[in-house]
Amino acid sequence: MAMYERQAPANFEDRRAAKAPERPANLTRAVYAAIGAAALNVISAIGLLVSGAEAIKEQIAANSDGGSAPVSLDEVDIHSDRFESLQMIYSGLAYSTIFWSLVLILLAWLALRGGGAVRIFATIIVIVSVLFKVVGLFITLPTLTLVADVLVVVLGLAATVLFFGAGGKAARQGR
Repeated sequence: MAMYERQAPANFEDRRAAKAPERPANLTRAVYAAIGAAALNVISAIGLLVSGAEAIKEQIAANSDGGSAPVSLDEVDIHSDRFESLQMIYSGLAYSTIFWSLVLILLAWLALRGGGAVRIFATIIVIVSVLFKVVGLFITLPTLTLVADVLVVVLGLAATVLFFGAGGKAARQGR
């Protein structure tokens, strides 16, 4: 028999099996706020498409031609060029809102993977969306659209602040 001391097996650390860095909580909150704002944007756009004709009639009735007194809703001609032009503007706004909301959902989901550039693009879309919603408060819109727009502003501002906070925290952790 050989006389030697039995040694414990070597314990090598596998660097590939190291724990992945955890995602900052602010990033997760920012993504959920951005996705919520995008979903509310879609609801707002659908409300604009469904109830847009009534809102256009109210807009025309309140702002009749030549600065004259407002007219009743029954007197608004829905076949006029003014009505059709406003309807085209409202529907174009609604469809572009739906498109950019879907882009925002995709970018927010990709931001969970940690892409800094994706976070910046998502933040830009959220800021532009919030600005459009603030401007939208000065035109006649359906009630559903107005309620959704106020919620979009709140969630959009929260997402913007959280995206910036998540980016700063991730940059500090990377040093």
